[in-house]
Amino acid sequence: MANTNGTINVATLYEKKLEERFSIGSKTNDHAGKKYDFAGVKSIEVITADRMEMVDYTRTGTARFGTLYELGDTKQTLTLAKDRAFNFSLDEGNKSEQYNIKQANDRLKDHWDNVVIPEIDQYRLNAWATGHGLTTGHTVLQNATAAALTKANIIEAIFTASAAMSDELVPTTNRALFISELDYVKFKLADLVIGGAQLNAQAIGRGYRGTIDGIAIVTVPSIYMPAKVGFVLKHKSATVDPIKLKSLRVHKTPMGVDGDVIEGRVIYDSFVLDAKCKGVYVYKSAT
Repeated sequence: MANTNGTINVATLYEKKLEERFSIGSKTNDHAGKKYDFAGVKSIEVITADRMEMVDYTRTGTARFGTLYELGDTKQTLTLAKDRAFNFSLDEGNKSEQYNIKQANDRLKDHWDNVVIPEIDQYRLNAWATGHGLTTGHTVLQNATAAALTKANIIEAIFTASAAMSDELVPTTNRALFISELDYVKFKLADLVIGGAQLNAQAIGRGYRGTIDGIAIVTVPSIYMPAKVGFVLKHKSATVDPIKLKSLRVHKTPMGVDGDVIEGRVIYDSFVLDAKCKGVYVYKSAT
């Protein structure tokens, strides 16, 4: 629980090292869509050209290729809505009575790594699962049955999701499966066991757990997953996931504070593209 009441634990004898909490880094960033640039704007319009249907060729007349139409297009407007911030102070008196174990730059990095990044990861997963940003008539793929994932059905569920994507002509490359740590246990104990790829320590630290059917497996804390969602399978280019502004700063002894003031701000959002909405598959259960 975040400490918002300003309590400072001052002691006559204090350990000269600050105990850091665990940190897991971003789980979604490597598979986030970064094709579009929001620099200087809050909204962008994504235009997708229409596709014409095939017709029979006629060997006589003036419309041998069929009736001539101007190629149309559709427009999707994406507007950034998440504008988030944090701030705190480090009073010189409090710092001196704790052996100066709280250093401004370290605490700023800690908040980015362990407050901001987890929020963005959770927001992205929810946005992908709910088809955030899609216009009317566009939906992500979803499982037909509402059975909860078990070690008996999880492999088939993943293969079915992958096949559904392939039927929609989604490329088989750059796919990632996001699954909670608890459901990943069922995957490891599955009746049909599929060997994973060898990964380096850095990849494992970001949650990678090998591959299945050519899909990168990324495990996330169970609290990151939206309610009743077993896993999210996505193609990297199916979403737009901008972090437009990352403003982190330390004010050294500003007016009114004998110490440092730390501020952070981030503007971000996450959208599923109309034209590529079938590049996201969500497995949901009834319970």
